[in-house]
Amino acid sequence: MGAEQGLDHLAMLSPVEAHYQSLVRGFSSVTTRLRNYSFYAFWVVHYKRQVRNDARRVFEDRTRRVEALYALAAAQRTNETGVAGSTFADEKIEEGGDPIDFRVETDYETPQKNRYLAPRGGAFPGVYFGQMSEMGLIGRGKRHGLPVPDEPCYALADAYAASHSDFIDGFLRCAEVGQVTRAELEPMVAMAPSSLDQESDEAAILRRLLMGEDGADLSINRRATLLAILEIAKQTDSGTEAESPSVKITEDMLRWWFIENEPNGAHADIHRSWQHYQVGDMVRLVYESLLNHAISVLEDFNEGLPAPELVSELVADIPGVPLEVWLTTLAEGPESLRELQARGMVHDAPLGDILAPLARLWRDWRHRLGDLGESYKEAPGQQTCFTELRWIEAHLTDSAETALGQLLFHRVLRRHLEVAARKFRIQTSYTYLIEVEEARLRARGKVNVNPSGPRLATAIRFLEDVDLLKQGRITPRGLAYLEAAL
Repeated sequence: MGAEQGLDHLAMLSPVEAHYQSLVRGFSSVTTRLRNYSFYAFWVVHYKRQVRNDARRVFEDRTRRVEALYALAAAQRTNETGVAGSTFADEKIEEGGDPIDFRVETDYETPQKNRYLAPRGGAFPGVYFGQMSEMGLIGRGKRHGLPVPDEPCYALADAYAASHSDFIDGFLRCAEVGQVTRAELEPMVAMAPSSLDQESDEAAILRRLLMGEDGADLSINRRATLLAILEIAKQTDSGTEAESPSVKITEDMLRWWFIENEPNGAHADIHRSWQHYQVGDMVRLVYESLLNHAISVLEDFNEGLPAPELVSELVADIPGVPLEVWLTTLAEGPESLRELQARGMVHDAPLGDILAPLARLWRDWRHRLGDLGESYKEAPGQQTCFTELRWIEAHLTDSAETALGQLLFHRVLRRHLEVAARKFRIQTSYTYLIEVEEARLRARGKVNVNPSGPRLATAIRFLEDVDLLKQGRITPRGLAYLEAAL
């Protein structure tokens, strides 16, 4: 989902998510540290080799205990991030007492509010199972449905065990009994994600895994994306953070770098794919802002408005010139796309400001719609940047007032009502922001309009975890890796 949680009120976010997910298979916005894959690989292999029990209840019982102890181990490291159960672990360590007893917090029957994590099965099933499958580390047993390690998983697990050979048996023993003394826990801080030895076999395996060196289909786009990020970091790195803070690689920086620069060189194809992501997300933001704009007008009418009257209110100040002329005017000017989007998302922005990013995208992409269509395949009832820019192209000779009125009615207002009705019918979720009563539309709420979160922040974090980036800048190891990969 986006930067803040919300509903997909126009069903335009789902195609955008599907597109960016295809570019970064193997991790998500909640798989926040790469070394967690090592830990779970170790656990899955140990369970397969030593426990060998196909009962789901047994697997989940054991997994909850190792997850909780892993969180306790990592919590000893100041400001450690990205480990599930860290809140529980911080509180447990601060309580004092020795040994630390975590049997209640990990018991299957413990009420949710008292568990180390809210999900009864812990973090692994919902967070890591799917991503590790996409990474080629594990599969699912056909008979029992439990994780089954693939060949790369064994190599990573053994390397992880070797990194902690002096206490790993004690870790497993303490996890099984649900208690650990502070003396036993102390050396386990080496398991924390930030404790990774960058010269170890484990780190080398993690780099190969992350960078998709296996050549698998699910790894190709991820590898291309990560290499492109390293290349951008190389091109934009020109000094220390104090000298040039703008060159730091962040998710937001990458979004705009991809859309504002022309694809070229070895990473042109993946660069173009990320441009398609940004176009799709920007069109979605414009449409959601249009929905909010309509809702704002409705809020001034306590009795609501019939749809034709609402549309008339919305387009009252739109000129009668052809749509093409009006869009061309909106698209002109020195502002960047980023600046246009920021202006259009201001509270109570006028209609022209809201539509200016769409006009600029139409101008820049009208002759490349086929490219967008490759990334956003047509599906019945689906609205994407491809369908919407194509719709605009088909109505260029209509007056701007008429065309925008049709867009607002058919592709925003009616679209929202159809999406909300479908969610109510299928999910029994009431998501109407505009209600219809006695043929009048009434405002009920507004969209929380935010850019989506395309996992680029996770990509950056993972590159930093294996010393290819550091604080948003390419490292000597990263430069060497990039040079060897080209």
